[in-house]
Amino acid sequence: MTDERRHFEKEFSLLRAELSKMVSLVSDSIEMASVSFENLDRTLAKKVIDLDDEIDNLDREIEDIVLDVIARFNPLGKDLRYVIAAMKLANNLERIGDHACNFAEKTLWISENMPEFKPSLLIKDMFGEVINMLQKTVSAFSRRDIDLAVETWRMDDVIDELDKKINNDVEGFEPHTLVLNVLFARDLERVADHLTNICEEIVFIETGKELRSLL
Repeated sequence: MTDERRHFEKEFSLLRAELSKMVSLVSDSIEMASVSFENLDRTLAKKVIDLDDEIDNLDREIEDIVLDVIARFNPLGKDLRYVIAAMKLANNLERIGDHACNFAEKTLWISENMPEFKPSLLIKDMFGEVINMLQKTVSAFSRRDIDLAVETWRMDDVIDELDKKINNDVEGFEPHTLVLNVLFARDLERVADHLTNICEEIVFIETGKELRSLL
């Protein structure tokens, strides 16, 4: 192995480590947002909001590493696909962190202004499906598992269907509750969209092909 390749592998390892760290933080953020929402836990909601700065910083660090690797080593083939996809992946993770922050901010507002708030049970179902999708995405990323990435990508249909049901689930809810249900569902649906993007990047890294071409 040449010195240049050795230096490249070192930067590559750093990039993978930072991505893994970001995946872990975003997973924690979404799961804490779910628990804080279900229990109107203000302390946990504030932790989610605080965590957002750390996620944003990691996104910027990963972008800097990617740009440095491209400038210094001029990677080709799968190496190039990985570093470009890494930046896209980090951006999707950062956006998921933003949505977790949105959940937490709404939870704080509800705890202060609508402590009697009873969400649609479909919201809890949707949270569960999104967390399951996130866990599978993390597993597909860490194992570089193309089949699991495709399987997880397909789960977006379930999320979309729940989103439609929540938007049509109007009976027995006060107007403020209806609006909050719709807003929570919108954030969760967008998290699922970002997860499908990540699954597409996983497939692209490993195969150089668009995920849809494998269906």
